[in-house]
Amino acid sequence: MQTPLRTITFLLFLAICLLPSPVLGVDCSGLPTSFTGDEFPTGDFFVNFANNPCYQIPLAYGKGQFGYGDLNSLYNIFYYRVNPAYQLIIVGSFPQTRYFSITAYDEHSSIGSYISDVNIVPLTSQYINPYEVGVPYVPGQQFAVPINFGGTPGNLETGCMMNGYNVTQNALDGTLRHIGMDWNSDTGFFSKYPHAELHTVDTPEHHNPNTAGTLLIRNYLDLTPQGPATNPYVIVRDVASGCAYPAAYAMDTLQIVTNNPSVGKSWQDNMQIQGHNLYETKYLPKLCFAADHSNSLLWIRSPDFLEGKNPDATYITANIPPGLPAALASAGEVMRVRLRLAIAPPTPCTNGCSRSGTEQQRYTSVSFAAPAGQTLASIADVNFVQDSNGYATLIVGTGATIPTWITAANGYTFLDLTQISNYLNLDLMSMRNILPSSSFTCSASTVPYRTLEYTPEGGLMDEYVPLVDFPAAASLPTTVSELTPSNSCGIFPTGGQAGIIPKCGVFRGPSATITSAITQCAVPPCSQFAAQAQAPITIIGGGFGEFPLGLPFIGTSNFLAISDITQNWNAGYALDACTVYIDSWATNRISIVTNTNPMANCPINAGDQLSVQIWNPQSGKTTPASFNVTAVAPTNWFLSRNP
Repeated sequence: MQTPLRTITFLLFLAICLLPSPVLGVDCSGLPTSFTGDEFPTGDFFVNFANNPCYQIPLAYGKGQFGYGDLNSLYNIFYYRVNPAYQLIIVGSFPQTRYFSITAYDEHSSIGSYISDVNIVPLTSQYINPYEVGVPYVPGQQFAVPINFGGTPGNLETGCMMNGYNVTQNALDGTLRHIGMDWNSDTGFFSKYPHAELHTVDTPEHHNPNTAGTLLIRNYLDLTPQGPATNPYVIVRDVASGCAYPAAYAMDTLQIVTNNPSVGKSWQDNMQIQGHNLYETKYLPKLCFAADHSNSLLWIRSPDFLEGKNPDATYITANIPPGLPAALASAGEVMRVRLRLAIAPPTPCTNGCSRSGTEQQRYTSVSFAAPAGQTLASIADVNFVQDSNGYATLIVGTGATIPTWITAANGYTFLDLTQISNYLNLDLMSMRNILPSSSFTCSASTVPYRTLEYTPEGGLMDEYVPLVDFPAAASLPTTVSELTPSNSCGIFPTGGQAGIIPKCGVFRGPSATITSAITQCAVPPCSQFAAQAQAPITIIGGGFGEFPLGLPFIGTSNFLAISDITQNWNAGYALDACTVYIDSWATNRISIVTNTNPMANCPINAGDQLSVQIWNPQSGKTTPASFNVTAVAPTNWFLSRNP
């Protein structure tokens, strides 16, 4: 077994290849930069501003060559500072891609709010959303996504209104801080790192909102021609009047947005980013259920915190032994990667294809990387040669003579790493899984954070995890052979919990016990349960087992229940109308958010008596661990950090 496993951080924001977007050469002088009520008496916001290049701020864009990105993806990015006097409006056309999303990251480089492709409402009823089931792609279908900073509109000028347009339906909240990943209540962390930074959190009354952020647009397998007519852009809007500021004035004078990464990254809270990395990658343990002797590489799920991670994606990674490419070439060997690929949509295409809604997963890819996060190659699901059951065999050459029968006709996918600069320093493989269906239990999302995929039952992903070995090139069979499934997808060992790497095994854990249930706090000791909407709750104890339905999770399950005895509502269990968001679930610590269904009413008021119940999914016991708590009135918490 290779130990220790190297910690991987996806630095998309810091290492993306940024290319300037084109700007049209037009005269933008003399445009108003203050609004008294009569500057735009006719038209509307989109007539006066959205189609005027003087107001369009281009987004930087590029592919994920660095930062462990995916070379099959295109990223658009800009940075912003939160100010309630302004609102940002992203305007664009739906791209011709497999997957598309817009994410607003907070100053910790963590997910604040986001919207996925299928949930974006087109700008008007004359446009369509090509990501809906059964809807083929049509170019030029427009949308607008606002980023709100908490300001209150005033008397909007006639020509600055958005009446008749679908904009507010897509709103992102730039003032939100991320959910979960809070270490202030973890006394063990501060015992080990007594000088660690306190985690900056919001108050229940939203008195400490996010102050800066990054906006990232992701497109995977993009067929859209790049240019001013198709690239998205952002407009800075005055909240009071609804009118827009000229692009140059917004960037140079107001300094609300920038597409310069050096400036934008200075607006982030780098001390908090370092704190997240310390807690997630140095303090929290890496776990394993069993040693996998059938796979030459060990696949582990990433930590919960990754800078700029895709909210719809799960990452698993495997370290490559140092010097492996040269050693394989010298021995006449190759890297053979065998796996089964989830059924994905046929999009993007040029013949009117569309999503069926029955696909197992939206997107899968395998990437190869060198030190410092340099992505050498990425192979998307559509690029693999697959048989009718989705099985694929990839041969990775690093210098050995490749037999003539290694062809697509014989079922092989071939990657010649020697054609890629720096291939001799290959040190990492990674797999991305995006948007698995709820019925597909073989996704990487089933694997717990910081845990090896393999179990005594055969592996939580079964044949959907890459099986890697290093055969002699000359010994490769003329036609590929399929893997033998063990039907172990999503099956956790019963009666125990994982060991800490390198001591793999299924160890008997304590009976499920809850010692406290608290809402996040700014300064330890954290002990109160503050009444608030969508309460972020940390449940502390032991013997919780592993959550088997994939993380993060939103909905209800048979393993967790929150009940407000005073208000007579239940959330998170079975058919409860009130759903929960489960950010993380470890055997001793669970992080959730209540009341995530906007159609349900599950308020928490001061004085309410609440009950928290946890069922260990692997124990088979019908009696849950229970804990009762009383909600208290929120206070203006002291928000300063450690001196």
